[in-house]
Amino acid sequence: MSANNDQNFVKTVLGVIGALVALTFVIVIVAALLSGKEPLDPAAAQKLQSRIAPIGHEITDPEEFKKLTAVAPHTPLTGEQVVAQVCSACHGSGVLGAPKIGDKAAWSARKSAAGGVDGLAASAEKGKNSMPPRGGRADLSDDEIKGAVAEMLKQTGV
Repeated sequence: MSANNDQNFVKTVLGVIGALVALTFVIVIVAALLSGKEPLDPAAAQKLQSRIAPIGHEITDPEEFKKLTAVAPHTPLTGEQVVAQVCSACHGSGVLGAPKIGDKAAWSARKSAAGGVDGLAASAEKGKNSMPPRGGRADLSDDEIKGAVAEMLKQTGV
């Protein structure tokens, strides 16, 4: 009787496994029929390609590395340009305690405390309080910083 039970158990297990395999095939076939292969429009395909594109590649050629890391020469800016592009972001509105352009009292006090335009320029080169060195533009030369300080003093009337 024990052998008969073992045979029934094996038949039942094989039947269940067979039914599961058949069910899997049915599900795969139904899914394939329902999914429908619609062609992807070119805009969507391009968007997909840009999302899955690698973010970089390894550079092993020294010449290619030199080309990619070449820095464009810095064209000198006038004091007016530096004030417009860099300084006015904070000194135009007085952000974080920066003396506003036009505030004669604040600029006069700072100019005399620093020892003139050269002292103010040296302070701007190093950074002061919340102002980062060179106003956050490391590529500015000493002459450009000095020109910007002189321009702000001129616009203030000091």
